[in-house]
Parts: sequence; structure tokens; C-alpha cells
Amino acid sequence: MKNLATIMLLVAIVASSIDTKAQNADNRSLIYLGAGIEKEFMKQLSAGVDLESRFCKATGTQEILVTPSIEYQPIKYLQLGVEYRTNYEHKNDKGGSWSGRFGASLGASISPWILKLEAREKYCNYSDDSGDGDGVHLQYLRTKVGASAKIKAIKLTPYISYEFFYNVERKLVDKDRYTVGVKKKISKRNTIGLEYMLEEKFNRGKNKIDINKHIFALNYKYTIPAPKKKDKDKETPKSEKDSQ
Repeated sequence: MKNLATIMLLVAIVASSIDTKAQNADNRSLIYLGAGIEKEFMKQLSAGVDLESRFCKATGTQEILVTPSIEYQPIKYLQLGVEYRTNYEHKNDKGGSWSGRFGASLGASISPWILKLEAREKYCNYSDDSGDGDGVHLQYLRTKVGASAKIKAIKLTPYISYEFFYNVERKLVDKDRYTVGVKKKISKRNTIGLEYMLEEKFNRGKNKIDINKHIFALNYKYTIPAPKKKDKDKETPKSEKDSQ
């Protein structure tokens, strides 16, 4: 019951933050389905590839995204990341097109008790909104803050976050995103996640109404853990031990 109450509280916080002006916006529903693999080379370094498919009935758009990435933790509370996204977009009336874009991030986190508090700044030269007619080659600074709670007894991690997008070229914030979700660790290497995102687009320009996207996402990740350090004493042949 306590775990359920925690998740419901997170949902309530997100719901209370939603702008009441959403009723005047173009509301759309999207589905994201994703799968990824991650290799941990050591505790501080990992690399992975994520595959995601996105569907939007309102715009008749289907996207397939492939994103390889590398993350490095130089010190305990700091994370660095780079990624390259390849995107294939297909629209019912216009056919398909390919694009490739770059992103880099700097993050920080602390973990008091069972909580994890995070902040991240990310630069990217792509937009997730190519189907909205606002351009695809936009440059953004994306600021994100979030919190999660790791419930070890049932291997469950509910989380919540808020992110806003600063358009470097237009010099204003034109989008934000509220996220609430939960991750479930099935085994040491397998994790599934379920989340809801409310993405609000505003300041789009003259004669363009706001767009609100209700995104429902399901994802899976397979993790290859870093090799354990072997005990040098155990690796020493018995004959060598006797000679010593």
C-alpha cells in the first residue's frame, strides 16, 4: 500500500502542474515503444544502443530512432554523455526521410536514503517535433530535474521529472515536458519501464496554436554488467604459491 501511495502521489504532483490553458491547445496522443542494450565496461563507463518506434495517429507519422550513446562518470556525483541519433520518419502523405543528429549532456545526482535527485543540462541539434511544421534542425539547451525512489524489496523504481527546452536560435523557451513513470527490474540484466509524458509546445509563432502531446511509453533494457575484478591471489597457480 505504501508503494502504491508513493506512485499515486507522484502522479498527483504532475497533474497539479499541468497548465489549465491546455483546453485551448491541439491535444495529441502518441505511443513510444523502445528496447535497448547497455554494456558496462567499468563502474564509471558504459555504452549502449536504443531502438525506439513512435506512432502519432493525428499527424499520420511513424518514426524509428536508433541512438548509440556513451556515458562516463569522472567523479561520484557527475555524469557526462554523448549520443548520435539516426531518425527515419514516415508520413502517410509524404513518404519517408532520414536524418542524423548529435547530443551531449552534463548531469549531477545525489542519493539521500532511498531517493535519487538528479539535474541535467543537454545540448542537441535536433527537434523531436519534425511532424509539427516547426523545423527539424533546431538547436536546444534542455534543462531537466528529477527524482526517483528505489524500492529494493520489490525491485521497483518510481520516478518523476520536469524538463524545459530553450531554443538557442529563437532565444526563448518553446517547450516543456512532465514525466512520471516506473521501472521494474525483472532480473540482474533485464529491466522494463512504463511512463507517461505530457509535452507542451508554446511560443510557436504567429497563427500557430499550442500543441499538447500525451505520450505513453513502454520500454525494455538489457544490461551487460561490468566484469568483476578477479582476486589476484586466486589466479596464482598452486606451484607458484608453494615456491614462495
